[in-house]
Amino acid sequence: MTGHQPRENIRPSRISDAERQAMLDNLDALEEKNPAKNKRGMPRVAFRKNEIAVRIHHPGGSASASYVTTRNLSAGGMSFLYHGFLHKNTKVEIVLRRRLGGDDVIRGIVQHCALVNRTYHLIGTKFDQKIFPKLYLDPSEWGELDDATTVDRATLQGNVLHLDDQEMDRLLMQHFLKGTKINLISVGTTDEAMARIKEGGIDCVLCDLILMDGADELAVSRLRKGGYTGPIALVTAETSAPRIKQATDAGASAVLSKPFDASKLTSLLATWLSAGTSGEEPIVSAIGNNPETAGLVEQYVTRLRTLAREMRKHIENNNLEGVRQACQMVRGSAAGFGFQILSDLARDAVHCLDSSQSVKDSAMQVQQLEAACFRAAATSRAG
Repeated sequence: MTGHQPRENIRPSRISDAERQAMLDNLDALEEKNPAKNKRGMPRVAFRKNEIAVRIHHPGGSASASYVTTRNLSAGGMSFLYHGFLHKNTKVEIVLRRRLGGDDVIRGIVQHCALVNRTYHLIGTKFDQKIFPKLYLDPSEWGELDDATTVDRATLQGNVLHLDDQEMDRLLMQHFLKGTKINLISVGTTDEAMARIKEGGIDCVLCDLILMDGADELAVSRLRKGGYTGPIALVTAETSAPRIKQATDAGASAVLSKPFDASKLTSLLATWLSAGTSGEEPIVSAIGNNPETAGLVEQYVTRLRTLAREMRKHIENNNLEGVRQACQMVRGSAAGFGFQILSDLARDAVHCLDSSQSVKDSAMQVQQLEAACFRAAATSRAG
């Protein structure tokens, strides 16, 4: 199933808005009474959409496609209301629309199926691979994820461009990012920012709403007009809703309101940068403990991180061949150095690129590979 499947080929939702709301409210009320509700392994957020396309591969070999009403979303799975019973381990494909455009097909399996009323069941799914929930949520919906996610600051790394014409704000940003591996590039004008962006390798941009050099034009608008396609986070004390909407319409990927603290900043940056979070283990080479190959694997780990940065640069430049070549290099070499999972992720990314012929439509698969490359380790650090 793809995000471009004709709507007439998908069974329409049978549930009215009032019925949907009543069932979801009832589920929320029941969950509040459950003392185990806060013992989940991954933070999840409310994700209430009434027309999310899902293809279901039934155990007998048949398949059906429906629009469903969703309830919650996490990095590892999603729950939705479905008009029937589904067996555990039934394969599903879910189409999620990225906030900035484009569809992703998320594959997974049914983990549990619970009767809600005479017709509908609550289906809990587990994704085959972790996703990045913030790609599909408005910034206003990030709160629960930010509150529940602990970012390992020591592993947060990448090239961040900070554009602000106030020197004290630039110094404060440097202070907040102490203890990370982020390369923070601070500039005071849009022209300086664009010159640095043209050099390549910028993972994301933090910028103020309006700069003194902008003739009252939004800074994010000037960056987009200048050709920057990567993530831009607006860092501002502005509280005017119309003004903020104007900035997001112009291309802001997220909004970080002043005043903010270091935890909110790093949680935001972890959306786009490679970082270890609580519960996320390094990917260890199967041959890294062998004295004869340990040094070689260490060199390869360094190479993987270079390839990951190249992937990000090619995504920024919408360079299909460049992204594909970087993924192919991982695909062809990672297994030989003991990283079979990286070869598998690279294979999936190349397949998606070849099928869609679009960097935008393959961004999720490539970003998963990129993040995994940064988690690669020659040997376990345990003990």
